Amino acid sequence: MSDHYPVELLRTQAAARSERRDALRRLGREGRLAAYRRGELCFDSCCLWAARYPHEVPLLNGEFEFIAITTPEVCE
Repeated sequence: MSDHYPVELLRTQAAARSERRDALRRLGREGRLAAYRRGELCFDSCCLWAARYPHEVPLLNGEFEFIAITTPEVCE
């Protein structure tokens, strides 16, 4: 393991996040929602979507749906 491993890991993660952000942009509004409904967006992609296009993300009890579905109130 090199001394630069943490820096390389962060660089790789930043590049992957940038790729996900670009993919979300290319999908367009309907494509993002369709991908979400099909379960194709990971949590990080959902967070990127919510940060970039908060008006598009479905809400549940006033919270972003992808977050709300993990709460005890909704799970029960």
